[in-house]
Amino acid sequence: MDPKTKYKLFRQSKHFCTAPWNLLYVDVDGSIKSCTRGSKFGQATTDDVTEVLKNEKFLNLKNDILNDQLNKNCSDCIKLENTTSAGEFNSLRNYYNELCVHSDTDYTIPSQNKLHIIDLHWSSICDLKCVTCWAVQSSSIAREQKKPVNHTPPEVADRIIEYIVNRQDGVKEIYMSGGEPTLIKYNLKLLKRIKKSNDLIIRINSNMQWRQDNPVLKEILKFPNVLFTCSIDGMNQKFDYIRRGGSWQKAIANIRFLQEHPNVKIRANTVFFVLTAQELPSIIDYFMDEIGSMDHTVNQCGMGQTHLRCRNLPDNIKNKVRDALTETFQKYQSNLNIAGNLKNCLDELDHDGDSIGYRTYFDKIDKIQGSNWRQLFPELT
Repeated sequence: MDPKTKYKLFRQSKHFCTAPWNLLYVDVDGSIKSCTRGSKFGQATTDDVTEVLKNEKFLNLKNDILNDQLNKNCSDCIKLENTTSAGEFNSLRNYYNELCVHSDTDYTIPSQNKLHIIDLHWSSICDLKCVTCWAVQSSSIAREQKKPVNHTPPEVADRIIEYIVNRQDGVKEIYMSGGEPTLIKYNLKLLKRIKKSNDLIIRINSNMQWRQDNPVLKEILKFPNVLFTCSIDGMNQKFDYIRRGGSWQKAIANIRFLQEHPNVKIRANTVFFVLTAQELPSIIDYFMDEIGSMDHTVNQCGMGQTHLRCRNLPDNIKNKVRDALTETFQKYQSNLNIAGNLKNCLDELDHDGDSIGYRTYFDKIDKIQGSNWRQLFPELT
């Protein structure tokens, strides 16, 4: 690829992203998306992976990117960047571009695909019923609500595994989420066939409730470069309530277990919603200062749970949260990921909402499991 053209794409284009050329994203039902924030581009249950990655929809996306036009597929991702002072902070697109900047991919060719990043969410199997989650991504919630469990069919997973294994020499990162990735047997099957290379990062997003003899975990720990993202929403009893079926003590014990492995780095993420808004600064401080987390991501509440978004907080609490997050932003402004995520949180607080919906939702959960959210979060009642 011509160096001047490459420089223009990576440094001067407003919308350039390497993901459509270098990323394979498999969703909980076997569908293939452009990335975690993009839309569905095909279905691995009916179509060959290679054909999906070269279909007309993908080619149109790449042509729009090459022409520096904002494709509808990318608008949500770009919008998050725009709330962080016009891209001043790190974003998902920045991450992909940095990971693939030295690739020999010719990005001027829309039909070209070189597998560098794998993002696997290929099953919703999960042992928790987190209050911010939904039946689409948690088999436990699906069963509780008598809904179908999303799970890529075994024969489809086998084809995807073959596709990856045959192209593994160029892979820079394998990211596993779900569901709970340590419970997904496809992950074990894949990892057993992947070379334990120093150039490969195994990245895991886990609820940290696994047994320490878990087979998937044991295989993960054989790789020289592992990055564990610990999903942490609240601490102590509040963690136990939010992570329905989870235990704060178990999460911390498993984090301490990982700290005994020099090949493992640890980071954390937290969902910003009505029950974590006031605790978010303390959660970040605890993981950065006490745990030694290398980073902390804060995700906006999604998965259909619009009633849990922080725009629905009472105004007096919004003001307290806004002041606390502004102070936390100043503390971590040199950490581009944390700072950018906190800017998105502050933007969320500027929207108007309805403070009734979340109360009804948590009352319903309490009725199911015999808990009492009003006792744990009295200021929100």
